[in-house]
Amino acid sequence: MTVTTLPFADLERVYETLAETLDTLPESQERLFLAQLALALAHRVADVERVMAAIEEARRGIAGVSG
Repeated sequence: MTVTTLPFADLERVYETLAETLDTLPESQERLFLAQLALALAHRVADVERVMAAIEEARRGIAGVSG
């Protein structure tokens, strides 16, 4: 299976749009939006193990961040 990734410029564009979208939402809706986004993206991936790996990658990414 070939795994493709976004070019860095496209990833920056996604990050910018995501940040701008989150800025427009009330704080109380941010978690719901992110959950809906994650499920919408997961629905587009035909490999459950890739989705599970992405969840784990995200969890590890925030594990050391204090909030």
